[in-house]
Amino acid sequence: MTPRTTFTEIVDWIEGRLPADRASHVADAVRDDQEAADAAAWVADFLATAERLQLEAPPADLRGRLRALFEGPGNVAADRGWSRARLLYDTRGARVAGVREADGTGQSHLAFESEAGRFVLEAGPVSDGHLELRGLLLAERAPIAAEVTLLEEGVVRRRGHSTADGRFGFDEVPVSVDELRIAVDGIRVTAPLELARS
Repeated sequence: MTPRTTFTEIVDWIEGRLPADRASHVADAVRDDQEAADAAAWVADFLATAERLQLEAPPADLRGRLRALFEGPGNVAADRGWSRARLLYDTRGARVAGVREADGTGQSHLAFESEAGRFVLEAGPVSDGHLELRGLLLAERAPIAAEVTLLEEGVVRRRGHSTADGRFGFDEVPVSVDELRIAVDGIRVTAPLELARS
Protein backbone atom coordinates (compact mmCIF):
# COMPACT_ATOMS: atom_id res chain seq x y z
CA MET A 1 0.00 0.00 0.00
CA THR A 2 1.41 3.38 -1.01
CA PRO A 3 1.53 5.82 1.93
CA ARG A 4 -0.72 8.87 1.75
CA THR A 5 0.97 12.08 0.64
CA THR A 6 1.84 14.35 3.57
CA PHE A 7 1.88 18.14 3.66
CA THR A 8 5.67 18.05 4.18
CA GLU A 9 6.08 15.97 1.04
CA ILE A 10 4.00 18.45 -0.93
CA VAL A 11 6.32 21.27 0.20
CA ASP A 12 9.39 19.17 -0.69
CA TRP A 13 7.85 18.28 -4.08
CA ILE A 14 7.16 21.94 -4.94
CA GLU A 15 10.71 22.87 -3.92
CA GLY A 16 12.23 19.93 -5.86
CA ARG A 17 13.66 17.95 -2.94
CA LEU A 18 11.92 14.58 -3.44
CA PRO A 19 13.43 11.52 -5.15
CA ALA A 20 11.91 10.92 -8.60
CA ASP A 21 9.72 7.97 -7.58
CA ARG A 22 8.21 9.77 -4.60
CA ALA A 23 7.87 13.02 -6.61
CA SER A 24 5.86 11.11 -9.21
CA HIS A 25 3.55 9.76 -6.46
CA VAL A 26 3.02 13.27 -5.03
CA ALA A 27 2.32 14.68 -8.50
CA ASP A 28 -0.32 11.98 -9.03
CA ALA A 29 -1.87 12.75 -5.64
CA VAL A 30 -2.02 16.48 -6.41
CA ARG A 31 -3.67 15.72 -9.75
CA ASP A 32 -6.20 13.16 -8.40
CA ASP A 33 -6.93 14.29 -4.82
CA GLN A 34 -8.63 17.66 -4.20
CA GLU A 35 -7.24 17.93 -0.66
CA ALA A 36 -3.66 17.44 -1.92
CA ALA A 37 -4.31 19.87 -4.79
CA ASP A 38 -5.59 22.53 -2.36
CA ALA A 39 -2.54 22.03 -0.13
CA ALA A 40 -0.18 22.34 -3.12
CA ALA A 41 -1.92 25.53 -4.29
CA TRP A 42 -1.67 27.02 -0.80
CA VAL A 43 2.05 26.18 -0.51
CA ALA A 44 2.80 27.59 -3.97
CA ASP A 45 0.93 30.80 -3.12
CA PHE A 46 2.69 31.07 0.25
CA LEU A 47 6.15 30.62 -1.29
CA ALA A 48 5.40 33.16 -4.03
CA THR A 49 4.21 35.69 -1.44
CA ALA A 50 7.21 35.01 0.80
CA GLU A 51 9.58 35.76 -2.09
CA ARG A 52 8.03 39.23 -2.44
CA LEU A 53 8.43 40.08 1.25
CA GLN A 54 11.38 42.21 2.17
CA LEU A 55 13.10 40.77 5.22
CA GLU A 56 14.49 43.08 7.87
CA ALA A 57 16.94 42.10 10.58
CA PRO A 58 15.36 42.10 14.05
CA PRO A 59 16.77 44.50 16.68
CA ALA A 60 19.96 43.31 18.40
CA ASP A 61 18.25 42.79 21.79
CA LEU A 62 15.56 40.60 20.21
CA ARG A 63 18.19 38.57 18.33
CA GLY A 64 19.99 37.98 21.63
CA ARG A 65 16.80 36.83 23.38
CA LEU A 66 15.93 34.49 20.50
CA ARG A 67 19.42 32.97 20.52
CA ALA A 68 19.14 32.40 24.28
CA LEU A 69 15.97 30.37 23.75
CA PHE A 70 17.89 27.86 21.64
CA GLU A 71 20.99 27.54 23.80
CA GLY A 72 21.25 24.32 25.72
CA PRO A 73 17.84 22.60 25.49
CA GLY A 74 18.70 20.59 22.41
CA ASN A 75 21.90 19.22 23.88
CA VAL A 76 21.02 18.36 27.51
CA ALA A 77 22.55 15.06 28.59
CA ALA A 78 19.99 12.31 29.19
CA ASP A 79 21.33 11.56 32.67
CA ARG A 80 20.58 15.02 34.12
CA GLY A 81 17.31 14.46 35.98
CA TRP A 82 15.75 12.20 33.34
CA SER A 83 14.54 8.79 34.49
CA ARG A 84 14.71 5.96 31.99
CA ALA A 85 11.51 4.29 30.77
CA ARG A 86 11.40 0.48 30.82
CA LEU A 87 10.47 -1.31 27.60
CA LEU A 88 7.50 -3.62 28.20
CA TYR A 89 7.22 -5.04 24.69
CA ASP A 90 8.33 -4.48 21.14
CA THR A 91 6.46 -6.17 18.30
CA ARG A 92 9.63 -6.17 16.18
CA GLY A 93 11.26 -8.66 18.55
CA ALA A 94 10.34 -12.12 19.75
CA ARG A 95 6.71 -13.18 19.66
CA VAL A 96 4.88 -12.39 22.90
CA ALA A 97 1.54 -13.99 23.79
CA GLY A 98 -1.32 -11.53 23.41
CA VAL A 99 0.77 -8.89 21.67
CA ARG A 100 0.07 -7.94 18.06
CA GLU A 101 3.07 -8.43 15.79
CA ALA A 102 4.19 -5.95 13.14
CA ASP A 103 1.77 -6.24 10.23
CA GLY A 104 2.43 -6.39 6.52
CA THR A 105 2.44 -2.59 6.20
CA GLY A 106 5.57 -2.33 8.35
CA GLN A 107 3.73 -0.96 11.40
CA SER A 108 5.39 -1.74 14.71
CA HIS A 109 4.28 -1.15 18.29
CA LEU A 110 6.25 -0.49 21.46
CA ALA A 111 5.09 -0.06 25.04
CA PHE A 112 7.00 1.51 27.93
CA GLU A 113 6.53 1.80 31.70
CA SER A 114 7.74 5.06 33.25
CA GLU A 115 7.33 7.46 36.16
CA ALA A 116 5.03 9.54 33.95
CA GLY A 117 2.82 6.50 33.29
CA ARG A 118 2.70 3.88 30.57
CA PHE A 119 3.00 4.98 26.97
CA VAL A 120 2.67 3.18 23.67
CA LEU A 121 4.16 4.05 20.31
CA GLU A 122 3.14 3.03 16.81
CA ALA A 123 5.64 3.55 14.01
CA GLY A 124 5.14 2.99 10.30
CA PRO A 125 7.03 3.95 7.15
CA VAL A 126 5.91 6.98 5.13
CA SER A 127 8.89 7.45 2.80
CA ASP A 128 12.43 6.22 2.40
CA GLY A 129 14.21 6.72 5.73
CA HIS A 130 11.21 8.36 7.43
CA LEU A 131 8.43 7.15 9.69
CA GLU A 132 5.13 8.35 11.04
CA LEU A 133 5.18 8.08 14.83
CA ARG A 134 2.00 8.09 16.94
CA GLY A 135 1.85 7.75 20.72
CA LEU A 136 -0.47 7.61 23.69
CA LEU A 137 0.54 8.44 27.25
CA LEU A 138 -1.61 6.68 29.85
CA ALA A 139 -1.18 8.76 33.00
CA GLU A 140 -2.99 8.30 36.32
CA ARG A 141 -4.73 11.64 36.06
CA ALA A 142 -6.21 13.68 33.24
CA PRO A 143 -6.08 16.03 31.50
CA ILE A 144 -2.47 15.49 30.51
CA ALA A 145 -0.20 18.30 29.31
CA ALA A 146 2.98 16.52 28.25
CA GLU A 147 5.85 17.92 26.23
CA VAL A 148 7.17 15.27 23.86
CA THR A 149 10.60 15.59 22.24
CA LEU A 150 12.45 13.45 19.69
CA LEU A 151 16.25 13.62 19.66
CA GLU A 152 19.09 12.35 17.52
CA GLU A 153 22.42 11.98 19.31
CA GLY A 154 21.26 14.49 21.94
CA VAL A 155 20.05 17.10 19.44
CA VAL A 156 16.35 18.00 19.29
CA ARG A 157 14.75 17.00 15.96
CA ARG A 158 11.03 17.37 16.79
CA ARG A 159 9.08 18.81 19.71
CA GLY A 160 5.37 18.83 20.38
CA HIS A 161 2.68 18.47 23.03
CA SER A 162 0.16 15.79 23.79
CA THR A 163 -3.55 16.40 23.54
CA ALA A 164 -5.56 16.44 26.78
CA ASP A 165 -6.13 12.68 26.49
CA GLY A 166 -2.40 11.95 26.12
CA ARG A 167 -2.14 11.48 22.35
CA PHE A 168 0.80 12.80 20.36
CA GLY A 169 2.26 12.29 16.91
CA PHE A 170 4.97 13.28 14.47
CA ASP A 171 5.12 12.98 10.68
CA GLU A 172 8.24 12.39 8.57
CA VAL A 173 10.46 11.33 11.50
CA PRO A 174 13.96 10.33 10.34
CA VAL A 175 14.82 6.75 11.33
CA SER A 176 18.06 8.14 12.78
CA VAL A 177 16.10 9.62 15.74
CA ASP A 178 17.29 7.59 18.74
CA GLU A 179 15.53 9.01 21.82
CA LEU A 180 12.08 10.11 22.97
CA ARG A 181 11.59 12.35 26.01
CA ILE A 182 8.36 13.08 27.85
CA ALA A 183 8.05 15.88 30.41
CA VAL A 184 4.85 16.19 32.42
CA ASP A 185 4.12 17.71 35.85
CA GLY A 186 7.82 17.96 36.73
CA ILE A 187 8.47 14.33 35.77
CA ARG A 188 11.03 13.84 33.01
CA VAL A 189 11.35 10.50 31.25
CA THR A 190 13.64 9.32 28.46
CA ALA A 191 13.22 6.25 26.27
CA PRO A 192 15.77 4.92 23.74
CA LEU A 193 14.43 4.34 20.24
CA GLU A 194 15.76 2.17 17.42
CA LEU A 195 13.50 3.42 14.65
CA ALA A 196 15.66 1.95 11.90
CA ARG A 197 14.33 -1.47 13.01
CA SER A 198 10.69 -0.42 12.35
